[in-house]
Amino acid sequence: MCIRDRRSVLLGLLLILPILSGVAVAHEPDTFTVIVREDRHDPSEVSLVVNDTVQYYNVDSRENVTHTIGLDLNGDNDFDDEGEFSSGILHSECDWDNDTDCRVAWIFVINDTALVGNYILSDIRSDGTEIEVRLNIAADVHIENAPAIGECFGDCEEEEEETAVKQSSQTDVQKVMMLVGMTMFGGASALILAMIMQRS
Repeated sequence: MCIRDRRSVLLGLLLILPILSGVAVAHEPDTFTVIVREDRHDPSEVSLVVNDTVQYYNVDSRENVTHTIGLDLNGDNDFDDEGEFSSGILHSECDWDNDTDCRVAWIFVINDTALVGNYILSDIRSDGTEIEVRLNIAADVHIENAPAIGECFGDCEEEEEETAVKQSSQTDVQKVMMLVGMTMFGGASALILAMIMQRS
């Protein structure tokens, strides 16, 4: 690599590093699809967070075989007890003109933090066989900026103007310090990279 190429790489890094340091990430709700087959589920285990959705879609086309997927806490092969839930009967195909309640898929929206946990669901088929399906639900944790200790929460009109001026000047100083720190970090990173590239 010639010196001109190395300088271009270093310049690119110097320009990109400050931009990347301010990147924030948030969780967007996702939808996961599980294909319900004759002998298995694909995938057999789903891990998601609260506000995600899992869809179980039945493609088992055997004649007169249906699936019911759910949480059977006491093992009585129904999903009617407290704390239990299910898909209802899933068919491989439906004639919605004659049966509007027929379903080929179960769309399970995980919108309750009480559901956080690891579950072993049962897929009980109309032919009497059963498959275990794993569903892992984690909390959707966000770290939010909380007010500082002693900061006012409600009707604090008297102190608001003084506090706003103080916070504004503190915020400006903090921004400048953050910018200086990021610039120094970027420069140091570029120098280290340049030294490594010179050695090779």
